[in-house]
Amino acid sequence: MAIAHRRIFQAKIGMAEALIQHFQEAGESMKGFGVEWETRILTDYHSGRSDRVAIEWVVESIEEIERELGRIMEIPEAGAFFGEWMTKLNTLVLHSDAENWRIV
Repeated sequence: MAIAHRRIFQAKIGMAEALIQHFQEAGESMKGFGVEWETRILTDYHSGRSDRVAIEWVVESIEEIERELGRIMEIPEAGAFFGEWMTKLNTLVLHSDAENWRIV
């Protein structure tokens, strides 16, 4: 049974749009390395805390996420890209939360 794995990021003030672009870049790179997860980027500017951005992947299991990320990180170009990507991510966000929803 599939799950929706969602990460909700609290961007630094005024950084939500840059964070969205950053996620879009990662999504394109992941596709280039053969990861074809159904992906959604969600924004909420009208409730709760400002500058929140969520990314959601529909996958069969958490193990699938770990397996696929492990696989692509063994590719030198992917490892270099995502290493730099994570460094930049840390300049855009304050914190994140994770949720795993079973899709019924």
